[in-house]
Amino acid sequence: MTASPHPVRPFGRRRLVQASVASAFALQFGDRAVMAATGVGDEIRIASEETPYGLDPVHEYSAGYLRSLGVAEGLLRLTAQGDVDVDLAAWFTSDGPNAWRVGLRPDVRFQGGKAMGAKEVVASLERSRALAPFPANLLKGITIDAEGDRVVRFSASRPIPALPQILTDEWLMIHNADAFGPKDNSFDVKVADYTGPFKVTAYNPRVQIVADRNDAYWGETPSLARVVLNEVSDPDARSLAALSGEAHIVRIITPEAASRIQRGRGARVHVIPSTDCAAAYLNIAKEPFNDVRVRQALAWALDREEIVAAAYNGLARTAPSWLGTNVAYPEARRVGYTRLDLTRAGRLLDEAGWTLAPGASIRTRNGRPLAFRLVWWGSGKPSAELIQAQWAKAGAKVEVLGSPDYGYLDGARSAGDWDVFVEGWGTDGDPESTLSRHVAASGDLNYMKFTDPVMADLLKGFETLTEPEDRRIQALHVNQRQADTVPFIPISSRARLNAVSTKVHGYVPHFQWWQYEVHPELWISR
Repeated sequence: MTASPHPVRPFGRRRLVQASVASAFALQFGDRAVMAATGVGDEIRIASEETPYGLDPVHEYSAGYLRSLGVAEGLLRLTAQGDVDVDLAAWFTSDGPNAWRVGLRPDVRFQGGKAMGAKEVVASLERSRALAPFPANLLKGITIDAEGDRVVRFSASRPIPALPQILTDEWLMIHNADAFGPKDNSFDVKVADYTGPFKVTAYNPRVQIVADRNDAYWGETPSLARVVLNEVSDPDARSLAALSGEAHIVRIITPEAASRIQRGRGARVHVIPSTDCAAAYLNIAKEPFNDVRVRQALAWALDREEIVAAAYNGLARTAPSWLGTNVAYPEARRVGYTRLDLTRAGRLLDEAGWTLAPGASIRTRNGRPLAFRLVWWGSGKPSAELIQAQWAKAGAKVEVLGSPDYGYLDGARSAGDWDVFVEGWGTDGDPESTLSRHVAASGDLNYMKFTDPVMADLLKGFETLTEPEDRRIQALHVNQRQADTVPFIPISSRARLNAVSTKVHGYVPHFQWWQYEVHPELWISR
């Protein structure tokens, strides 16, 4: 795979225009002092479920969101069609099956003024690898060297055909390693030194982040002068912000609010395509989930069609198996838990010793009820309550807990105080890296460190495969093993509904919406 030299990304025609200054929405949800002091007119306001958790790319839930605000960039990027394109790289080319060379743009500087050359790129990637587990997994076994000032070489002792896809990953955002220092440095605005068209100027964790135009940006100067992202965890409040026009972009509105927003004609609703798979993650270290028959029974007891219809207004797709939401794996829709089967679920629970006494509604084993807690977050309450009702039909007593704030789930999980939670992750990208996150013994999303020798051998099998089709087929084998062992239960894709003001121009719906939302071509009309 070879990409021809690509000196500068093309930019569309745009205009600098004035939008309204600090609004009631910004004053209600944002930082009053920041908003009142600026008087900036060409400012875009975004309401989101959450802000970046930190300003350092090695910090969890940060790098992708910083990229979405136009703050951070990678060597390569994904287009809305899923193709790999250049970003900070000018070109990339295969140097044999075990190596790639990436040429850098000659005119890039970090926002603090330091020139970005090959040495700085190597330092950035090595810092990410050293300080966070997922970039370490992405770059496992890969040596990174500077060839002069403008070329970075990636090499390994095995074939690395998917390296370009890997380099688009949010965890590999290029940053000034010297500015950030040797440890996670997430809360000091002064050290947040990236290359993007907007630079962070104010940050209030879990409340607001403000980024101003980088006038020294290597590309064409952005039209917008400022980006303000406010955390608005309540979905009803976000919908009101879209209806009132107080936010230009509102991320993740409810399906119920979408029709009202469309009728108001002040905003457009975009259905964001997604390869996410929402799943019920099980604490397999404790009963009853340490028994694979119980896990399989709960998977058969889900009515995925009902969840898609009722919780997502039909704007999602069922996931009978883990890769079933990804169009690259059509075979995955024919395996796994392809239908509701309460009879099979009941038989499996009986075999596991969880029986239903005559006249009872809850199964028991040795006098103990089949009872556990299900945690939701964000806008996941409707689907969690549907799952609660469906598992009740199989004889389980499920307590539903949750919060719009992701911190609730994160805290419970960190403390080990959880039974089941629902969360969604993307299934796109290099299959070896994506699947390893969830089912490799050391995977960062393998929350209970599920181990399985068969799975380990399947993941190792990727090392000898260089052809995309061979790797795709190997991914299907991993998918089948996941369906058999069920460390987590696939449910459906997640519909993403974003409301965008009709004053916003240049908005591009992207399946990785959390990475590619704000860009230099975005502008606002009166």
